[in-house]
Amino acid sequence: MFLILSKISFALLVIYYGWFQHVFFQIPHMLFVLGLIIMSCILIHAYINQTTILKYITIELFMWILFAFTSLASGFFVARNIVLMADSLFTYIQFLILIYAIVYISVQDNSINFFIDLFIIFSIICAVTIIFFGVEYKDGRISMGSNNNPNVVGIILAIGVCCIFYKLNIKEVFKSVFLFGIIFLLLYATILTGSRKSFLSIVLILVYWILFIALKEEERAKLKVLFFLTIIFIVGYSIIYNFIQDSVLIKRLDVLFKSGSKTRTGMYIEAIEFFKQSPIVGIGFNNYRTLSVYGTYSHSTYAEALACTGIIGVFIYFIPYITLTIKYSVLFYNKNLNVGLIRQSRAMLGLLCILLFLGIGIIHFYDMASSIAFGMIIAFAIINKEQINGYKKVFSN
Repeated sequence: MFLILSKISFALLVIYYGWFQHVFFQIPHMLFVLGLIIMSCILIHAYINQTTILKYITIELFMWILFAFTSLASGFFVARNIVLMADSLFTYIQFLILIYAIVYISVQDNSINFFIDLFIIFSIICAVTIIFFGVEYKDGRISMGSNNNPNVVGIILAIGVCCIFYKLNIKEVFKSVFLFGIIFLLLYATILTGSRKSFLSIVLILVYWILFIALKEEERAKLKVLFFLTIIFIVGYSIIYNFIQDSVLIKRLDVLFKSGSKTRTGMYIEAIEFFKQSPIVGIGFNNYRTLSVYGTYSHSTYAEALACTGIIGVFIYFIPYITLTIKYSVLFYNKNLNVGLIRQSRAMLGLLCILLFLGIGIIHFYDMASSIAFGMIIAFAIINKEQINGYKKVFSN
């Protein structure tokens, strides 16, 4: 019962934080309250089942917890805006709690399907809102609310597409057609947001899926994939043809590929200058915006970590990126897995690669959707720990 309550609370938190508050209104301390309910249910469940809760803190989660505490400790000495630093770290710690909850619940279920399905539903809600009820943010870009950054929505949609590919099995004909229909929905909504990174991410994950998942099955399946893609392209093109003729959409596509490059380059250069000022511990968590001439964050996970947390923060924060890459590389080359697990593990590797790519233009540790995606990636690796460790031993011998 308590595990079910934690799932319900988690779903409410995602929908509230990622959608409701942007479309309607904010509820004070709602994120904290729902997070408290989630963890309380998990703790009670662990107590009843005599489960040690510390064993669910993976090496990745431990390093990110350490990253939060080192950023807090050093920030008191270097941060220009200590209040901003503390508030941002408090939010980040709440995101880490979400990752822990994903790992705990997934291990108990022996599956990440609940979170995959939740994120797909979440991304569909966001896409429908953008398409039918969206508001203009600026420069013709559409978002869910006037204060809701369309790039944030784009990230949700891109991760949603990755989750769909996790569920996609081309042998299931009707389900595949339905899921590709959802992908087109998310893709069109992404175009409306004008998020270049998210649009390119969807294109990249589609190519990745074709090359490393769909085309690795038997010859009949290969022909089926090509047939499906051809039919879907024809149908999809005929459906969106009229929209493409809309000059407003053309403008959004133009924005998608042209605007903002000089500003981003300037931000990266500025981040390096901040790093030079304080190379060991940086200028303070989320304090880039307090010193930047642009008055905002650096729009890059790599630049932000370097400028705000220095060498120590970069070393601690990016260790999980390395460990996860190693784990999924092992799964990728493990030919002893069953077909379904091969498909799912490669889909999760694709999601990890997309997050690494998105990190060039967004900051993962300020973003809830990225935290949930990392949580699913970590949880899947934990569930399949035996396959990873077993293949490592065989490979080393």
